[in-house]
Amino acid sequence: MRGLLFLITLNIFSQEIKWTTVPIDEISPRELTSKGTVELDNGDRTPEADLYINLIDQKIFYRNVNDNSIFSIFKEDFSKISVSDYKNGEMVKDGEFFGDVGAEIGASLRKNLYGKADLNVMSITSVQKEGFFNRSQPKFFINTKGELDVSNKAIVVCKILNLKPTGIGYLDNEGDLWLRGNGGAKNISAGDGEDKAAKREEKKEARKQARILNINFSNQSFLNVTELYNYFYQEYEKNFYLSLEQFKKDFKGKNLRELLSSWGPYTEQFQLDSNTKLLVWSFERKISESETTTVGATTILSKIIQTSETNGSASISSQYGINAETSKYNLGGYGSVINSYSKIRGESFLNYYTKNVIRQYASQKSLYIGKSSSTEILVDDTKKIGLIVNEDLTIQEVVAKNFFPEPYYGVTINFIEN
Repeated sequence: MRGLLFLITLNIFSQEIKWTTVPIDEISPRELTSKGTVELDNGDRTPEADLYINLIDQKIFYRNVNDNSIFSIFKEDFSKISVSDYKNGEMVKDGEFFGDVGAEIGASLRKNLYGKADLNVMSITSVQKEGFFNRSQPKFFINTKGELDVSNKAIVVCKILNLKPTGIGYLDNEGDLWLRGNGGAKNISAGDGEDKAAKREEKKEARKQARILNINFSNQSFLNVTELYNYFYQEYEKNFYLSLEQFKKDFKGKNLRELLSSWGPYTEQFQLDSNTKLLVWSFERKISESETTTVGATTILSKIIQTSETNGSASISSQYGINAETSKYNLGGYGSVINSYSKIRGESFLNYYTKNVIRQYASQKSLYIGKSSSTEILVDDTKKIGLIVNEDLTIQEVVAKNFFPEPYYGVTINFIEN
C-alpha cells in the first residue's frame, strides 16, 4: 500500500494543510505598535506619535519621528492614553490600560497580524453567551429543511498555532490568542456601552470555557480537538515517509564532489564491490535529558499560562540540532545535510518537519513551589547517513535509516517558531 502512495505526488497531500511556520513575533510580538497620544499626570498631552506597547512589562515606548525623540513611559508616568487602532482613539485611563481594557487593545492591534499570517484557518462552532449566567447551553431545534440546528450558535474563525491530542493553540480573527482543550472556548469581546465595569465583568465571564459543538477545517467537520489532531497527524506522518523517499531520490545521480563542501569529510568507507563503495557520515550528538518531579503547586511560564497542582516534567536541555539556519545548535554539521538538500529541492515538507522536531526538544522554563527531585541522563543520539557511489563518485543510493527521527503520535504539531 505504501508503494502505491509513493506514486502520488507530494503536492496532493499539501493542498489542504499548509506546512509552513511563522515566527512567534509575527503573531504575538512582545511590543505591539500603533499611533497614539499620551496625557501626562500634569494634564499635558503629547502630539500623535508611534507607540510601542509592552503589556507584559507594563511599559510604553513613545517615538516621535518629527523631532527624533524617544522615551519609555511607565504606567505611573501618565494619566490617560489614546491608541488610534482602539475605538477610534478613545482615551483610556492608566489603571484600565494595563487591565482588561489593555487585553482588548492588544487584541485590536493583533487583528492586523491575523491577516498577514500564512497559517491554516479553521472555525470553531460554539454557543453564544446569553445573559450573565447562561454561558454554554445550546438551544437545539429543527430548521425549515428538517435538519438539526442550534439557534444560539457562534462561530469563531481562527488560525492554528499548534496542535496536541488534547489541546489547540490559535489566534482568532478578533486578535485574541487562545489555548484550549476539548472543553472549548468562545471569546466574546465586551460590547459598547457606558457601564465599563459591567463590560469588563462580561468579558471575564466570556473567557470561561464554553461548549464546542464542532470544529471545521478544509470543509470537513470534527467532533473535537483530538479528532482534528488525528487528521493532521495522519497527514504529518504520511508526508514524512513520502518526503523521505523523495529525499533519497533527489540525491541520486549527483556527484559526491558537490556535497563535500557542505557535508564535510566522511568518517567511514566500505568497499561493496569493484565498482561501488559506501561512504558514511557520522554526526555526533549527545543530549542531556533531565526529568524533574515536584510535589506541590507549580506554574509553567509560557506564552499562554497554564496551572496545575502537581507537576512531572521531562525536557531536553539543548535544542535538537537539525537545521543550522533555525537551530541554536548545529552539532557536528548535522544541519548541513538538510541545508544542502534545500539547494536541490527548495522548500519541502522536510524543512517543516525538521523545524517541528527542533521545537519538541526546546527547554521549558518553569517555576516550582514545593519539594523536587531530578534525574539526569546523557543520551547518545549520533546520526549516520550513507551514500553509495560508483567509481566516478556518482551517487547511486542514499542510506538514511533512522537519520531523521520518525514521527510518533502525540508530537506537538507547531506552526509557529521562536
